[in-house]
Amino acid sequence: MTTPKIIILLFCWTFSLRGQAQKIDPGPDSSYYKSFSGSVIPRVFFSRNYSQLKFDPPGSLPVMKYHANTPLNFGIGVAYKFISFSISKGLGFLQSDSKKGSTKSFDLQTHIYRRKWAFDALAQFYQGYYLGQPNLGAANGSGYYLRPDMRLRMVGITGYRILNDKRFSYGSVLGQGGYQQRSAGSFLLGGNAFYTAINADSAFAPNKIDSNFNKDDIRKMHLFLIGAGAGYAYTFVYKRHFFLHGSVNANVDLNFSREIGTNIGSNKVDVSHNFIFRFGTGYNTYRWGLSLLWFTGGINARGGYSGYGYSQQTGSYRLVYVWRIPVNRHLRTMMNPDS
Repeated sequence: MTTPKIIILLFCWTFSLRGQAQKIDPGPDSSYYKSFSGSVIPRVFFSRNYSQLKFDPPGSLPVMKYHANTPLNFGIGVAYKFISFSISKGLGFLQSDSKKGSTKSFDLQTHIYRRKWAFDALAQFYQGYYLGQPNLGAANGSGYYLRPDMRLRMVGITGYRILNDKRFSYGSVLGQGGYQQRSAGSFLLGGNAFYTAINADSAFAPNKIDSNFNKDDIRKMHLFLIGAGAGYAYTFVYKRHFFLHGSVNANVDLNFSREIGTNIGSNKVDVSHNFIFRFGTGYNTYRWGLSLLWFTGGINARGGYSGYGYSQQTGSYRLVYVWRIPVNRHLRTMMNPDS
């Protein structure tokens, strides 16, 4: 047999094996969960996003925890396959105590839960924080120390491979795109990348708390981090409908940070850790679902000049009601048992 014929046969054999391998994969175990990605899924929800900036001075000085004053939001949305859209409006009359100042914010959180992968994309732009410890730093010794000039700019992305994708579905609980009927869990492998900028018109720390930091007028912190990590997720199902979900991811990151103040521009390369935690509970059926969800994550760094520990924690609470509208005969048949 000539060489060209051997090469052609090898190519044919290789593609045949690939085709057989693809056919061998039976897909997810339908006795554990069912996917409704072919359904139109309208939803209504209440949500609250939050943002906290923590400045931890060296020595015995108190930790400063700045919070954004965010309202409760009401929203509507719709999902179809891997496309999801929602819009929400803040309910100003349910905002936290007005003595905590006001926060201007644009907060975009997109969570994509596919069969084998889970992705989070975040973009947050906040202005206006208050010091969460009452009376700490306040000029007259009472009330909240307000920082209407303090701004956060953060963008980031995470991605994790779901190793037990045949029996465990992130999307069934957190994305409402399926129905987890039996308890199951999965290990997760992946990573993240974030860029954060914290800025203010004057030093982050009040003069009453840290006069040296205030004198140096350190008012900007820029941080880029990238890293890898692992985690575990588990959904407990009771009587096929009630569920309780929890997952945690821990990452080790390489940090590149820069502190900026009066005549100060200090860079630092360091290693740190961060986390992502998810929790969900509720009731799910073929036709509709009601869920209470919590998502939170945090990043950490240390200033090269001041020695301050900087951390940012962000997250959201959400109460969601969804119903599912099948768009083909197969889905309508599958949903009949629960109709």
